[in-house]
Amino acid sequence: MGNLSNKEELSDFQKKKLLHEYHTFFDLNKDGVLEWKDFQLAREKICEKSGWKDGSEKFLNAKRVFTDMWRYLQDDGDANLDGKVTPEEWIRMWQRLNSEYLTRKKEKHFEEKVDKIPDWLERYIEYKFNLFDRTGDGIIDIDEFEYVLGDFGVSPKSARTAFLLFSSNHELRVELSYFRQLCIEFCRSDDQGTLGNFITGKLDFT
Repeated sequence: MGNLSNKEELSDFQKKKLLHEYHTFFDLNKDGVLEWKDFQLAREKICEKSGWKDGSEKFLNAKRVFTDMWRYLQDDGDANLDGKVTPEEWIRMWQRLNSEYLTRKKEKHFEEKVDKIPDWLERYIEYKFNLFDRTGDGIIDIDEFEYVLGDFGVSPKSARTAFLLFSSNHELRVELSYFRQLCIEFCRSDDQGTLGNFITGKLDFT
């Protein structure tokens, strides 16, 4: 796995990545704050685009993922309890996750290879994998990656370049286990050369 940061505070580089996730994949109405309606809009758009019918396993999983993530944001991010999550509050949530991870690393029986993450984040990563894996064959390919990111305003050139980077020019199969590794690197790594930085299709966060 790529170099993960051991610093207590998130770096400016990490914050830029996480804010890109906030603005690109969640704040779809671009009003600068996240509300429950943003999560509903994102879920409905994604389910419709992906053909996940109401009542299907993937539809229900997406519903659980967005509900759990919103609850976590409310508990750990929405400091003033106004039902809105600002970019600053979003960063505060990820800062707490980072602090919890570093605390676990100091424990005697910590296993670096396991790299446990919260259940809601596991489900979010699996949901994102299913979103990209449009054919359902258990592997994300470059055309699927480009197609899905196109709905979020990422150019075909950027998407394809990013895919070639984190797949090492197609040498690495982007299965769920590897995709999970990339997502964790995106959230935790402060190394600008880490392959997980490119999982959203953005090539430069400087």
